[in-house]
Amino acid sequence: MRTVTLGWLILLLVLATVGCRSRKEAPPAPAPVAKRTMQDYNRPLAPGEAALMHGDFSQVPAITLAQRPALLAAVARSLTWLGHKDSEQQYPVSGITHEQVERSLQALAELLRSGADDAAFDAALRSRFQVMQSVGFDRRGTVLFTGYYTPIFTASLTRTAEFQYPIYLRPDDLVPAPRNAQEPAQQRQPDGSMRPYPPRAALIASGALRGHELVWFADPYEAYIVEIQGSAKLHLTSGHLFEVGNSGTNNYAYHSIGLDLVKEGKIAREDLSLATIRAYFHAHPAELPEYLARNPRVAFCRQVSGGPFGKLGVPVTTDISVATDKSIFPPGAACIAVVPSGATMRVDQDSGGAIRAAGRCDFYMGEGDGAEARAGSQFAEGQLYYLLLK
Repeated sequence: MRTVTLGWLILLLVLATVGCRSRKEAPPAPAPVAKRTMQDYNRPLAPGEAALMHGDFSQVPAITLAQRPALLAAVARSLTWLGHKDSEQQYPVSGITHEQVERSLQALAELLRSGADDAAFDAALRSRFQVMQSVGFDRRGTVLFTGYYTPIFTASLTRTAEFQYPIYLRPDDLVPAPRNAQEPAQQRQPDGSMRPYPPRAALIASGALRGHELVWFADPYEAYIVEIQGSAKLHLTSGHLFEVGNSGTNNYAYHSIGLDLVKEGKIAREDLSLATIRAYFHAHPAELPEYLARNPRVAFCRQVSGGPFGKLGVPVTTDISVATDKSIFPPGAACIAVVPSGATMRVDQDSGGAIRAAGRCDFYMGEGDGAEARAGSQFAEGQLYYLLLK
């Protein structure tokens, strides 16, 4: 998905651009979120710096399982992915092996099927598993948790007087960047040579994407949301349902137009939301192309069915799947997210083009307007732990 990664609502709106150590005591309480900047949370690791440190399970609050069947289904999807030979190429990650994650998920699935109540489940976890903790943005374990969702919009398979704004299929000349690479994708030239793939502004200005349109939208900002989000469910003007998924990017770093609006005094930081950005561009439609061109990253789309899908190619699960930087965190692994509302079991099955740091994690909130509202209000500091069988 965006996964595929909207920065997923708050991330889309406000994103600007260690070795392992034992943790014997809980880290000091983090400062209030208001004192942070998004640059803080997205601070990259130094070369050779570890993303994970040994965690202390006794510092993790008691875990309750409000959605046991959904969690078990998500674990099964990760195990299916791990059973494919291609998944082995994603490992090792931060010292964690493919075998460790697979064995840990198998043990977790067995425990979930056992019927143990919450107290017994929590006790068994602490007895059989260890935790590795994200070092966070501050190298003291602080992670910002935001939300993303799957939009549901209206679209057309053909361009009409109303539906004028497309999302695009991936061009044949795009050669994806290597896994975890930070440089742009490559563009194959007619003579077989390669060059960096053009950024958004150059692609649009040159007309190179004409003929690659997948579907058309009446609202240009909706088209942009779908592209950045990487997945959507669309009600076509023909009456049919059309699902969209991600098919690659030109691999440029994401640039937030929401943050630009704040910096330029057009939206107050405290008022920033998807709704206020949409309202601003509805009131000033002529400004939107200029702002969109500032984001060099283009995400290409394709028709899918049975989604929405995450980075692993398996469906994501509402309130279970999370998105993180897959170059530093183990794909498909079970994890525990600790936020002010409590500790919840999650499964790391997605990534986002704008999430490239140890201090960021996105919760998948589901589909449609209700999920949009929940995703937009999710903004909390906490800690992120990965479960590994002892």
